[in-house]
Amino acid sequence: MAGRTSTSVGTGVAIVLLGITSLGLFISSAVLYGKWNGALKELNDAKSGIKDFIKDGERQQDDVRQLVDAAKKAQGQSLTGYLVKTNQELATAITGNSRDSVDRLLEQIKKESAEAGNLPLLRVAQERAGKVADLTKQLEQNDAARKAAQTDLKNEQDRVAGIVARHNETVAALNAEVGKYKTELDGYRQGIDKVREQMQASFDASIANAKARETELSGRVSDLQQKNLILEDQISRLRGERSKTTARGTSEEALVDGYIVGNSPAQRQVFLSIGRRHKVVVGMTFAVYNDANSIKIDEEGNYKPGKATIEIINVGDETSTARIISETKGNPLVNGDVIANAFFDPAKVYKFVVFGNFDTKGVGNPTAAGRTDIAAMITAWGGEVVDDLEGDVDFLVLGSRPVLPPRPGVDQPIEVVQEYVRLERSVNRYNDLLKSATAMGLPVLNENRFYTLTGQTPISRKR
Repeated sequence: MAGRTSTSVGTGVAIVLLGITSLGLFISSAVLYGKWNGALKELNDAKSGIKDFIKDGERQQDDVRQLVDAAKKAQGQSLTGYLVKTNQELATAITGNSRDSVDRLLEQIKKESAEAGNLPLLRVAQERAGKVADLTKQLEQNDAARKAAQTDLKNEQDRVAGIVARHNETVAALNAEVGKYKTELDGYRQGIDKVREQMQASFDASIANAKARETELSGRVSDLQQKNLILEDQISRLRGERSKTTARGTSEEALVDGYIVGNSPAQRQVFLSIGRRHKVVVGMTFAVYNDANSIKIDEEGNYKPGKATIEIINVGDETSTARIISETKGNPLVNGDVIANAFFDPAKVYKFVVFGNFDTKGVGNPTAAGRTDIAAMITAWGGEVVDDLEGDVDFLVLGSRPVLPPRPGVDQPIEVVQEYVRLERSVNRYNDLLKSATAMGLPVLNENRFYTLTGQTPISRKR
């Protein structure tokens, strides 16, 4: 009984287990079928979606297979992921914006290519890279030059700063010294102002005295000129009387002054045995006689006319040249003829008064210092230089009149005032000498006439 019961129970359990198993298998089959239907639907949807990314016929193309292989090598990416990443990298490289679309990239590439002459983008990039490299090199050179220029500028600034500093030191020292001199100058100026006031007062007094003295001397000069004319008249008459008494006691040979030593009838000139050493001067005239016995003096003390009259035109040291002024026909001038002049005396010492400015250097600038040269030539010639127009003065030699500047003002230095007074006196002296010589009938020689008369030439003009 017990055995049957155990078997029945076991069978029942087996049936139950089989039922459960069958039910589980059925449920599992139902679930798997549902999943298979879902997967199939997803597969069909996937195939439909893949066609949006790639067509069935495009999968076998070589360039597509190359892209797939490249995607696999790039960390196992899908073709789409690889293309998206590559597009982002290209967009970043080309425009800098990884979100730019392919159309935007193509538009930008075409634009850049058109601007570069329709060159490929890589060629454009290479050329621009070359230009950038050149510009970079030029920039480096310019930067180096700029740094060198900045260094030079700094050095120059340092040098100039040093110069300015030294200049400022010098200016400061000079300012200090100038201040010292200014103080001294103010003191000197005050002293000079006092002296100027004193000198102006003295100058005014001197001018007043000089004018009074000038008035007094002018009156005395007029009196002396009148007395001089009277004395000259008396001297002329006394000389005439003396010539009458002395000429009779003089032998004919003593009256001979020289001889004709050469003759030039074609030029109507003769050459004489007397010259500068004998005190012969240009313009002097002589009478010509056949011999000394032909020289006769009448009772009135006058020479009898000779056969010719000659005038000195050129004077040498020992000889002179004369031109024939007049001659007697049929009695020509020959060598050995004697000449005579009643007033010519080789032993006479001629007296000269010299005044004015002379251009003895021949530079066109007459100066008062030239008077010394004229005086020296007169002394060398055998004459005598005196200061005043005395009764026995023979010539007055006048140079250029001294130039009188405008009268100085009261604020001028004392030296300028003194120089003006000196020049004013010189001008007055010049005018007085010319006026007196004209009144006396005294020969007045300018510088050139003096050279011609004496035959002298300044040493400075002989060089």
